[in-house]
Amino acid sequence: MSLFGALNVGNSGMSANQVAMETSGNNIANANTPGYSRQQVSMTEQPAFYEPGIGSVGTGVDVTGIHRVVDDFVRTQARDANSKYQYYQEKSDKLGQLQDILNEPSDNGIVKQLSTLTTAWNTLANDPELGTAKSSVVEDANSFADTVKEMAGNISDLGDNITSTLTKNALDFNSDVKQLQTLNQQIYNLTSVGQTPNDLLDQRDATLKSLSSIADVTSSVDNYGRVSLNLGNQTILNGDTRNTLSVVTANVNGTATIAKDGDTVDGQQQVSSNYPTNTILLTQTGDDGQASYSQVTIDSGTVGGLETAAGEVTQRLQELNNFATTIAKTINMVYTNGQSSTSGFFEIGNDASSYASKMAVNAALTANPDKLTAGASGTSGDNSVATAIVNLGTQKFDYPVTDSQLNSYNKTTMTFESSASGKTYSDAFNNIVTKNAISKQQADNLATAQNSVLSQLNNQDQTVSGVSVNEEITNVIAYQRGFEANARVISVISDMLDTLINKTGA
Repeated sequence: MSLFGALNVGNSGMSANQVAMETSGNNIANANTPGYSRQQVSMTEQPAFYEPGIGSVGTGVDVTGIHRVVDDFVRTQARDANSKYQYYQEKSDKLGQLQDILNEPSDNGIVKQLSTLTTAWNTLANDPELGTAKSSVVEDANSFADTVKEMAGNISDLGDNITSTLTKNALDFNSDVKQLQTLNQQIYNLTSVGQTPNDLLDQRDATLKSLSSIADVTSSVDNYGRVSLNLGNQTILNGDTRNTLSVVTANVNGTATIAKDGDTVDGQQQVSSNYPTNTILLTQTGDDGQASYSQVTIDSGTVGGLETAAGEVTQRLQELNNFATTIAKTINMVYTNGQSSTSGFFEIGNDASSYASKMAVNAALTANPDKLTAGASGTSGDNSVATAIVNLGTQKFDYPVTDSQLNSYNKTTMTFESSASGKTYSDAFNNIVTKNAISKQQADNLATAQNSVLSQLNNQDQTVSGVSVNEEITNVIAYQRGFEANARVISVISDMLDTLINKTGA
């Protein structure tokens, strides 16, 4: 061991402390950078020099690497929690919009308008020849029908909005997966030559977090830091294999319209399939450019929440259609005294799937309310029709009303056989509102609970990977002292060498 060896020791100490200072400075600079993970210098002593008769003599320090400080287990748990939170939050948001459309309880909602219409019929029953009473019935019936039509249209628009949002989510998902594939290659290129690409690894984790917001992907990492992705038991990304998500945007008579890869402009395709609207499809594109589709189940993330909400919105729309069907047909049967269920007082068209969106008062009655019939006989003072329609409000029907119950209409008593499992008009609509309210409340509660879990996991992650400026400043001071001390060692050795070389001699 010579003075030159001691000089090398001091030099290695200066270099190591310089790298450590630069790393702490980088941590401080990125303290508020989203997705940045705190970095730490790893140091190890250089192999000792064995001096006969003395023993091992230290030869300095080596910087063996700069590593991110992360807890991969916590980050995986955080991604799972984030995926579940986004699921419930998205579901709650869409069901909240549906709740606004249903507009109950309200002073101008469906139930209130039903009550107003019943009151108008009752007024007409008390004075069958009163022109203003007839006008009130027609006016209130038009208001009710218009509200039902508008509500059906708004719910249908909400369903279309969900479909549009699903395609955007699929597009974002595919973009993130493509970016992850690029990151995989970049990470491999660096790690395969012994480098640690901390910035790329941070980008990789940020991309995985973004993907977890959209769907419940599972990931695995190989020895080079490359990520493989699965959705359920189906492969999304593995090596050079990259599959995508597509969305069924419509299905007409067994022909599904698919937004391939979430592209609604250039990616529209039609296939003979019974995939329901809003179905998510795993898409594999062959070398010939032909795509093959298979349904994939997504239980979390915004896509899962949107799919679930879409199903409930579709169900509520069908229930509204059934509600309108029962009201229109039963009132028509009484008004025509058993002659017709689809026309007479209300017109609902010929398509059973769109009765709510086509519901309207007979145009002839709207044009001239005096044509409204208050009694079945048509004689002056007959109020039988008006009275029977008032009584319908307390009778229990199935939704939609069955043919057998319609056929049970008694022309003499102008009544139907009551359904043991049925509901009144108001109860039927309140049941629609209640179902949605319960589902939304459950989503709200679960979103709140999941957000609490997510916050705890994010705090744990920040405890490990987040930058503490105070801690880094303390480290900078310590590394500065280390650098200065090693510089002092070099200065002393330089003086010793000067004495040895220039001030000693024969």
